Amino acid sequence: MRKFKLFYDKDTEEDWLKEMSLNGWAFKKFFLGMYTFEPCEPGEYNYQIDLLDNWNGNKDDYARFMEDTGVEVISQWWRWVYLRKKAADGPFEMYTDAQSKIAHYTRIMKFFQIALVIEMVCFVMELMATIETGNVFFGIFTGVIAVVAVAMLKIVWKCKWKIEQLKREENG
Repeated sequence: MRKFKLFYDKDTEEDWLKEMSLNGWAFKKFFLGMYTFEPCEPGEYNYQIDLLDNWNGNKDDYARFMEDTGVEVISQWWRWVYLRKKAADGPFEMYTDAQSKIAHYTRIMKFFQIALVIEMVCFVMELMATIETGNVFFGIFTGVIAVVAVAMLKIVWKCKWKIEQLKREENG
């Protein structure tokens, strides 16, 4: 089965993949919003999504390390890695302590901050082109860029909120 979905929030995406597993569908592959699933026992797998520190590293070493810990690398899209582990093998949480979670959400936040700056530059350029030409196409494209930028800003804020929450839990 194939499903098309767009996620900007990795936690929501993980929850959805878990729900699909609970309904008897194992995540198999991802590419540009298209998820491929195959039948499985309901609840057979738990999923995690990781953001690699950089995308130039040795991905084979990462995959081998994960496999040594009983985790299967399902798919990779640029720096995002989709992982799964059999639910029967126990809970699956990549980052268990506050410091590692803070580091993880900081990486995600920085990733989206960079993308947000790029989107904002594109937005300003498109807005200027729209004003200068009055072209409806440019106006529509400017609106699309604005929606994407707002979605990215929402993720940056959510990561910042999670980081602050983790810091409060750690200190309190």
